[in-house]
Amino acid sequence: MTATTQTEATPPGTPKPATIQNPRRVPRALARCEARCLLPGGGFWAAGTLDFGPHGCQLFAPRPYRRGEPVKLVLTNERLDGELPVAGTVAWAANKEPWHLGVAFDGPFLPAATRWFDELARAYPGLATFGASPRELAFTETLRLGPVPQVAPELNAADARVLRELGAGVTVGELRERLAGSWAVTEGPLFALVGRGLITLDAAQAGTPAGWAPILSRF
Repeated sequence: MTATTQTEATPPGTPKPATIQNPRRVPRALARCEARCLLPGGGFWAAGTLDFGPHGCQLFAPRPYRRGEPVKLVLTNERLDGELPVAGTVAWAANKEPWHLGVAFDGPFLPAATRWFDELARAYPGLATFGASPRELAFTETLRLGPVPQVAPELNAADARVLRELGAGVTVGELRERLAGSWAVTEGPLFALVGRGLITLDAAQAGTPAGWAPILSRF
């Protein structure tokens, strides 16, 4: 059941709760790719991707970027032969350090990026099922820390901040108020954390802040 599905007990005519929409319409994989960002006039900076999908990727950057800024990348992965050159635009960017950004690939590069994603899914068993996050979340839905992972998951500072804010559970609306200053770059990671099972909507599956403390103390 999704966050906004009406139950049989809901009286007829009850308004649908206000929701936030999942900004990611396609799967993202956590397999790390090495990215070289080509600079005008030659040169490049290099970083690892935080995630990668058929339509875009997220990566750290050495400086702030602006939404809409063009980006050219060359991606490689240790388990794949060759490289993936792509061009795109900055879909969103952090407004404070650590600088990171989301890149939306330009249309002509989508077929090659899709093939690359398919190869990643074959090279990393289990990737094909990544991204089971809901299409939307109601403001009244309570978010809780997921079961404490046996192996520390790959997180970045933005992920850790969201997880830390959950405590013993907060509603989507409360989380939005707490992170109002960075909410524009929080929605994507929030849905990704739900898809990874690190955030749960099921109270019976929830982990405890104390159990998560050793993991989040690294950030």
